Amino acid sequence: MGRSRKHPIRSDWEQAKDDVMRTAVRRKFETHAERRERLLATGDEELVEDSPNDYYWGRGEAAAGRTGWGGF
Repeated sequence: MGRSRKHPIRSDWEQAKDDVMRTAVRRKFETHAERRERLLATGDEELVEDSPNDYYWGRGEAAAGRTGWGGF
């Protein structure tokens, strides 16, 4: 749904998107024990969305994107 423009983007999206993502990711690991255990098993390793097309949530092309935004 996030890539579709069928639905309007909320007017405060730029201010809200980190909290929305934080809530979604937290819920995913609260409800899926196997995924939670796999995540916890990574310890202190840096986890990065290795997407050449995503400069906000991922590394972006040439690994120049925003990473380490954490807080989850």
